[in-house]
Amino acid sequence: MYAALELGVDPKRIATIAAGPNPPGGATPTGGGNAPKTSFSHIIEAIVTGKLRVRIAARFPMEKIREAVAMQRDGHVHGKIAIEL
Repeated sequence: MYAALELGVDPKRIATIAAGPNPPGGATPTGGGNAPKTSFSHIIEAIVTGKLRVRIAARFPMEKIREAVAMQRDGHVHGKIAIEL
């Protein structure tokens, strides 16, 4: 986001979940907090019917969370890293 602002990208074109409720430069904060209550049921339906698929790249038990973080930091993950509780 900061790089985009420095490069002159219009803040109205920037959305972020990482900068809190008041991101700098006029970027738009995003996240699930303002989603309609029906959103969750739509997501569940899409998963159940196969319209939405979430690729899991790796699963780690909580005891191996350091390995999970290291894998994420590497930056070459194709899918989500799941921590099993």
